[in-house]
Amino acid sequence: MQPVVRNLAIYPIKSIQGIKLTEAIAEFSGLTNDRTYLVVDENGESVTGRKHPAITLINATIHSDNTLELNHPDHTDNLIIDPKDFTSERMTVDVWETKIDALICGNQYNTWISDILKEPVTLVHFDNQSVRVTKRRPDMTVTFADTYPFLITSMASLQALNDRCPETMIMERFRSNIIVDNCDAFAEDTWQEIKIGDAIFEAVKPCVRCIFTTLEPSTAKRGKKGEPIKTLAKFRMLEKKGVTFGMNFVCTQPGLIKQGDQIEILSYREPEQYVDSVV
Repeated sequence: MQPVVRNLAIYPIKSIQGIKLTEAIAEFSGLTNDRTYLVVDENGESVTGRKHPAITLINATIHSDNTLELNHPDHTDNLIIDPKDFTSERMTVDVWETKIDALICGNQYNTWISDILKEPVTLVHFDNQSVRVTKRRPDMTVTFADTYPFLITSMASLQALNDRCPETMIMERFRSNIIVDNCDAFAEDTWQEIKIGDAIFEAVKPCVRCIFTTLEPSTAKRGKKGEPIKTLAKFRMLEKKGVTFGMNFVCTQPGLIKQGDQIEILSYREPEQYVDSVV
């Protein structure tokens, strides 16, 4: 089978709804416009869907003039985020204990988002003065994503999960950037280097999943049965790390990628070993 790109998605503000794309530029730091904005609390700590589910219902549209239009079911007015109106103020923010110097966007944006979250927050931007790298790939820039710039999952892996799970999961729960079709379940675990369109990607590690995946994307309500974490723990548990679904990648050669692109496997990796506890 020849794997192909089924869907592409970006999340302009960390933790909001994804935007599906038919094509995108893969850069060293991620797909263009992916997680370049972040909401933080008064201490500069990330505000995400893990503790603030309401943020996950914010929808975004990117316009041709590089403005970002937001809407939320609990807010009567849309918000236009315009980089031309940003302040020159900066602040240090925290993403998983990594300190990042970020640009403060402006009070009008803070007010709109604070109204939704019912607490004072600040919207910041990862601009050309911001710097962030990871310990395992200090040569690779990453914006406000949790760990690495790209998350790849496959439809076959989702089906394998749903074959075991008492509730049907949709891919939106996993917030992938590149969703793959036409491959075996968890084939992505075995890919070391791949080529999509003009871009080349290299695997770093499996993506450890958290309570965020238990939110139903259309309602932001947390499932009462702890799914899909409960089911993944039965056959996708890595000792001392947690349950995994999907693979984290970095981009080693930027380029255009498109929906429907074939995925060329340039080299393979030895996949992690999982114990299946289902008998």
